[in-house]
Amino acid sequence: MDRNITKKETYIRQILKREWEFFQQVHHTEGRAECQNNPAEFEIMRRSQWETLPCEILESYLEDLILAKHKNQNLVQDKYARMMEFSSPKEFELIKSYLPEISLEKKEIIKKIVKIYLKWELEIIKEYPHLASKARPLYSKDDTPNYTSIETYLKGELASYSLKTLKLYYNFILEYLNQNKNLALENIQNIVLKKGFSSLEEAENIKTEI
Repeated sequence: MDRNITKKETYIRQILKREWEFFQQVHHTEGRAECQNNPAEFEIMRRSQWETLPCEILESYLEDLILAKHKNQNLVQDKYARMMEFSSPKEFELIKSYLPEISLEKKEIIKKIVKIYLKWELEIIKEYPHLASKARPLYSKDDTPNYTSIETYLKGELASYSLKTLKLYYNFILEYLNQNKNLALENIQNIVLKKGFSSLEEAENIKTEI
């Protein structure tokens, strides 16, 4: 074991390992999804997100993943299932009874986080329109059964967190907001750097896929 590895990196590696295992068990109505055969892309996208967060949140979310496995619950599958409320509402009606109930408190926190995060995403769209054009649509109203928006994905993601993890995340979001910092921007910056670009500006100006 590498003694120089940080506590944060330890958490991230464990989270990625457990999320990938859950992701492999997700069942789609149209068969196995192409992204389930692409561990490199999965690593980039998920690691880019987790690297923006402090150890306290990572530790709490790792506990969520561990507890879910003990309960034979797949948090990643639950996340995608909840997205269907907006992208495939008729199909969602058939499965919603199998999902854990979300408390009113949790729903309210999710709503507050989504409102803040979508404003950050709008800032990215204005500053980096080319990069934004290659990403998911912003709002749930633009969902399709095969392509979900940032809003819908975020709602599904946040709903998979425990109330403890969600509260920690919300407090962190508020700290960023008060400091006039953009967490969504840090996430996409991580992505483009991991894909070989030197900066967001380079990725925006080259006009290629990220």
